[in-house]
Amino acid sequence: MSNYCYHIHVIRADNDQSLTLDSVAIAFQERAFLTYDVSSKLPKASLYGRQCIDACDYALIIIDDRYGTTQRTGVSQMHLSYLSAEAKLKPLLVLIKTHHQLINIEPPLTDFIRTVEKHAKYIHYYDEDTQMEQLLIRAHDEIIASQKITGSWTKTRERSPLANESTMLSPRRSSVSTRVSKDQNSCSTASTTASPSLSRPIVLTEIFSFQYTAHAYEGGNLTEVTMPIALTWLEILQALIKISPTFSSYGLQSSINRLIASKAENDVQQLMPKVHAVARCQIAQNDLNRLQRQLVAANWIELTTFGARVKQELWKLTFYAKKLSKEQQDFVSSP
Repeated sequence: MSNYCYHIHVIRADNDQSLTLDSVAIAFQERAFLTYDVSSKLPKASLYGRQCIDACDYALIIIDDRYGTTQRTGVSQMHLSYLSAEAKLKPLLVLIKTHHQLINIEPPLTDFIRTVEKHAKYIHYYDEDTQMEQLLIRAHDEIIASQKITGSWTKTRERSPLANESTMLSPRRSSVSTRVSKDQNSCSTASTTASPSLSRPIVLTEIFSFQYTAHAYEGGNLTEVTMPIALTWLEILQALIKISPTFSSYGLQSSINRLIASKAENDVQQLMPKVHAVARCQIAQNDLNRLQRQLVAANWIELTTFGARVKQELWKLTFYAKKLSKEQQDFVSSP
């Protein structure tokens, strides 16, 4: 068994999976300490989930029989935590329950499974007959080896029935600590340190290529077209600076759509010379998700801490992005 102890955050529906979670606790008793998504009825559920995801070595999402309690935005805490793990570029291990064809599955759950299957890399399926402990250990070893995850803590000596569990582990990282909830496993009493942020610097003169759709009007007829476009990261940064101090993913999308609209008519005319108007320019959803992940990885945007009444993920520009914009402005205005 590895000498490392891992922090795994478990993403799941807040009204499902009791037996599956028991299997998770048993399988990881000597391998990891666990944190879990909490009920979305709690005002700080999303904030707690994001903090745990920030700190964990990897996230484990269990998709069982239910989608979970939906919030005002129409999505569940499980869905929000999945998006947060994706945005933070966390390794994601997925367990999906195989359902009998006669069982009616909630439409949101079906859509969510399709989304996860399309983007996740480490997916395992299970049913009532699956040996869950064996599956979990095998899947854990696979993602640890493939992603070269070294673990948050090292075990300093073999477990002793009389030993204080907190003396068994020593942290491998020295950054700001985040207290995690206790779990019934040997690593649970320790606090975990936040993982160092994964930084992928962006060169402002390089381009981000993606696709967008638009309504093109030609001779009284409307045609929806799909077009490629390439924006420099400097153009994207300049657009971000103009957004409100805090913004949702929809606000980010609207900002990029406005940037597309300033170029779209000229681009579409290359395809349709007689076009007389172009409207409803929208970046493709997959490309928007890809852009958001890259902005997070480059430390240009970060999730905000929000209050109990806010029911959606809100973002803000980082100090680094604002500094980068100011330096660019100073360079342009200098003689």
